Amino acid sequence: MSDAYLLVSHGSRDPRPQMAVASIARQLGEWLQQTAPDALPILVETAQLELAPTPLHVQIGDFADRCQNNGTDRIVMLPLFLIPGVHVMEDIPAQVALADREIGNKVKLVVTAFLGDNPDFTNLFARNRSTLPSRSIILAHGSRRAGSNQIVERLAHDLNLQAAYWSVSPSLAERVATAIAAGATEIGILPYFLFAGGITDAIAESIAQLREQYPQVKLILGEPSGNSPELVATIGKILR
Repeated sequence: MSDAYLLVSHGSRDPRPQMAVASIARQLGEWLQQTAPDALPILVETAQLELAPTPLHVQIGDFADRCQNNGTDRIVMLPLFLIPGVHVMEDIPAQVALADREIGNKVKLVVTAFLGDNPDFTNLFARNRSTLPSRSIILAHGSRRAGSNQIVERLAHDLNLQAAYWSVSPSLAERVATAIAAGATEIGILPYFLFAGGITDAIAESIAQLREQYPQVKLILGEPSGNSPELVATIGKILR
């Protein structure tokens, strides 16, 4: 069976996240080819759940046509999401089901677990913890879907962090205020995001405002996970 691979991201009006995903796709293609040098050229592309010119199921169908022309009979898709929110649990499966009906028996569609569910990614993310103070906060986007934030809470517990969310409570400002009330003079903030973009810019702006509000406290902002050879290898192992 010959496989092709599709990295499914959320999509953004900011070009930086999609540029980062496209770069990972290129590197992943090279990584996969190196691990199977005798294989036919391996197709690796990207698709967006939102803010793309066409719906995700159409993007999958178009990719399936290219795969069929390349002699590929299975597409393995990885959702580049870090929590099991509505997009992962409902929106992507619905779009894949639509694509599956339209494609028929031409190409088999397989969806892996979302990236944040993989222990290798968790271990990779945990390395960023060592660069921050002992009293630190993990800041995720968050979801209103029941149970979706448990993965962040587990990470917070395992890494001795406090969990905060951008879209739901407790917020970053709430967690910072609580830490300061408990005597903290240095607080780290670890963004639970893959790439820089509009939200990480807004986070940096929020932290600048908190620094003005609490000039006596040192707030240290960590970096998103970002593109790295380790991330590419982790994704490659998930897909293989």
